[in-house]
Amino acid sequence: MGSFILLSLLPLLVTGIISYSESGKSIENNARIFSTEIVKQVAKNVQLQMAQVESDSQALVLSDDVQSGLLRYAGENDAERVRARADMTKILLDAYGSFDYINQKYFLGTDMKIMDAQVFPQLSAAVVRLVEHATGPKGRPYWTTLDVFGGDKSIVMLRDIYFKANGRGAGSLFLGVDQSHFAGVFDNVDLGSGSGISVLDSRTGSVLLKTASKSAIAATTTPDQTLLDDIRSSLAQRRSVGFLIYDVKSVANTQDNPSGKYVAAYAQIPRTSWFVVSSIPYGNLLSEAKSVRNQIILIGLLCFAASIVLAYLISRSISTPLEELIDSMKQAEKGNYAIRMTQEGDDELSTLSQQFNDMATKIAQEHERLEERVGERTRDLEEANHKLASLSLTDGLTGIANRRHFDTVLLAELHRAARTGKPLALMMLDVDFFKNYNDHYGHQEGDVCLRKVARLMQSHARRASDLVARYGGEEFVMLAVDTDAASAMGLAEGIRGALEALALPHAKSPLAVGCVTTSIGVAVLIPDDEQTAEMFIRMADKAMYRAKEQGRNQVVMFGRDTTTTLSPA
Repeated sequence: MGSFILLSLLPLLVTGIISYSESGKSIENNARIFSTEIVKQVAKNVQLQMAQVESDSQALVLSDDVQSGLLRYAGENDAERVRARADMTKILLDAYGSFDYINQKYFLGTDMKIMDAQVFPQLSAAVVRLVEHATGPKGRPYWTTLDVFGGDKSIVMLRDIYFKANGRGAGSLFLGVDQSHFAGVFDNVDLGSGSGISVLDSRTGSVLLKTASKSAIAATTTPDQTLLDDIRSSLAQRRSVGFLIYDVKSVANTQDNPSGKYVAAYAQIPRTSWFVVSSIPYGNLLSEAKSVRNQIILIGLLCFAASIVLAYLISRSISTPLEELIDSMKQAEKGNYAIRMTQEGDDELSTLSQQFNDMATKIAQEHERLEERVGERTRDLEEANHKLASLSLTDGLTGIANRRHFDTVLLAELHRAARTGKPLALMMLDVDFFKNYNDHYGHQEGDVCLRKVARLMQSHARRASDLVARYGGEEFVMLAVDTDAASAMGLAEGIRGALEALALPHAKSPLAVGCVTTSIGVAVLIPDDEQTAEMFIRMADKAMYRAKEQGRNQVVMFGRDTTTTLSPA
């Protein structure tokens, strides 16, 4: 009965979940479109305000008074230069003195000096540094920020000035615009409780302008790092508009925003590194959908509670014997096949109880036989696995370790040597002109030759821990623990000399000895945490190829500055 009631509730629950999910997606998509259009419009309004300042400044720098004053200041007459400085200061006062939003206004000559003699030295130095490091397009205004006294920032427009007569540089115009001048673009923007809109500089990561909202996200002067990283990524990809859902770790849990998650849209102000950013609490977007979801869940919980009560009442008269049978079956599932049901009567449950007792007896007998068979198969499997493990670590042709086994042992020995601080030696051996040998004597004789080389190397292993392996083709390796450079070179030379002394005929060898020879590369190191197996193998391999380049049938030691070579006299 409980199952049927739960099944009837399933459509209600599924409908609630789907409704919440779909409405959430729709609201999120609408928020993306709405907030993106808002920041684009605000960015456009800020750009228009900036364009007005640029237009006014262009008319000023092209005026005859400014051109004449800069020309006199660029001359060599000191008296004229003094008069020009006074005239240029007056021109700025006449042009911008009535504008409250222009905080600083300076002309700078080509000598990077402010013409207004009354400017504080500290401010003058800051202005000069800013002008010197300006990186705007030539001939176009450049917008940036300047830290002023008290920790505030002034929005700065810089413009290069050129003489109309010859197009040569005449100086620069510096205008410090108060942030309040741009605050009006936010007056008609209302994104709801807890939301905020601001202008931030992606280059410095600082907030230039923000709304007067008292919400935590709007009041902050430092943007969230996740948001800032996404904006900088968009800037690098030349995308001027973006949308992001992110968590603000610094925002405390509140009723308005319990998760600290925000939805942000941003748009770049053209020709600047500034972005208009709107931030809306994610919880505000989904508040309506959550209300519907909560109502559906409440109805579902009430119905579920009613079904539990009904199921309990029915179980008292019907399901209790079934629960006892289920409990007995669980005990049998855990391995207790001795349990038996005591239900008596002629009803269906009594019949099921008797059949369960018969089944438990048969399973107990089968379980005993199965355990015997499993024991036999386990022993057979262990023997097969032991043989398979041995085959997987051995080279089928030579009977020595294969490359897989070598890689495993090399990694372990590198770690051990790093802990103990003792040297580890690696020798890489290549049979000289083995292809010629195979072509002349045939592959069967070539295999015989490789087996002899393997046995010879195995016989030169000094310790049980030394490992000889076939690395591939006609290449072999020997790993010798606790072996310094001198011992390793002696061991390698012993192998080389023993193979030459074995005098295996090699009619197609270009070497004068006329027998099978080998080139051996030796690498010795006391490994540390930065050393890897690949680096160690590469060292020995480079030494081996150096031996080949130097004429073969010799031993070469890998070194940082020099390479030591041993070859027959």
